[in-house]
Amino acid sequence: MNIGIDIRALGNKKLTGIGKYIYYAITHLLELDKENNYYLFSSGLKKDPYMQLDFNQSNVKHFHIPIANKVLNLNLLLGINSNICENFFKDIDLFWMPNINFCNLSKKYPMILTVHDLSFLHSREFYSLRRRYWHKMVNVEKLVRQADKIIAVSGNTKRDLMRFFPLTEDKITIINPGINSIPMNEDRARDILKDFNLPDKFFIYLGTLEPRKNIESIIKAFDRYHLESPDVHLVVVGKKGWVYRKLLQKIKKRPFIHYLNYVESPAKDALYYMSQGLIWPSLYEGFGFPPMEAISYKTPVIVSYKTALPEMNKQQALYVDPYNISDIYKALKFLTEDEKLIKQFKKSASSFKVPKWENQAQQMLDLFNSYKK
Repeated sequence: MNIGIDIRALGNKKLTGIGKYIYYAITHLLELDKENNYYLFSSGLKKDPYMQLDFNQSNVKHFHIPIANKVLNLNLLLGINSNICENFFKDIDLFWMPNINFCNLSKKYPMILTVHDLSFLHSREFYSLRRRYWHKMVNVEKLVRQADKIIAVSGNTKRDLMRFFPLTEDKITIINPGINSIPMNEDRARDILKDFNLPDKFFIYLGTLEPRKNIESIIKAFDRYHLESPDVHLVVVGKKGWVYRKLLQKIKKRPFIHYLNYVESPAKDALYYMSQGLIWPSLYEGFGFPPMEAISYKTPVIVSYKTALPEMNKQQALYVDPYNISDIYKALKFLTEDEKLIKQFKKSASSFKVPKWENQAQQMLDLFNSYKK
């Protein structure tokens, strides 16, 4: 069977949530499956970011359209030059869209769509007018309707899909993404972080700087917390997102907050390992990678009780009301002073079942193979 996969989201050199989901999903699929053929579809004026991907094996073909993504999107939207992707789709038996994107679907082959979250419908205030317009033009409702099967990354996303669209439950299947972790110990972590000039004690936030992540509440809670624990700092890790400037201004005014921008592994893993805890009171999540990554290093986590976070983190997190600054402050105090609680989190993390990419790949392959004629 010839399986087409949209890899346009891998065009960025610095991969975050969805990009990493696509990369690791494909990597583990290819390790598992040597029988089906995979046709990877990308676009953009530059092909270089895609050429760095390690997908070079005999059952993989890469089809790249060397035109600007905005031009391709407009073509797909208006149906202009609808045969622009003809060479890619002519041999496809099944097409997987691992994220919501512009697509001019053909009824000649079934399509599987992964939906990570519906925050753009659930919480529109977290998006700029430009991003709202983008989602409108993509026509998510049409994509969802035309998909033969929808993969939801969590039960929360499945519930949102059924809330916003007239879908039957059997059209949606839940497949959790996997979590990456690498071997880490204190000596290695200290060596990796030696040039970062960080204090011995710190909490971390890891994720894009954007309103949905509720970083401003973290800063307010940490202002109060730091007055009582001046030796503990906050490390903010993540790329600059929508309306990040005011956040950076607030961070720069506080010498006890360190902004590291985007950090890749193994430095990211060392930060998890050495931190006293991850603070993540996000206002909306379809899955939430950072808390699960932190747990894989036995690091305590503070998360919001909203959306998918309780479902994924279960009893392995300290839950807070993301709108309550005092709640976040108290959680920071607990993870500083309550030694019994800290030890319990570290102990229970050893038996916590963090989702594995191998399991995700097998579930994906089983779904793909169910379309074999």
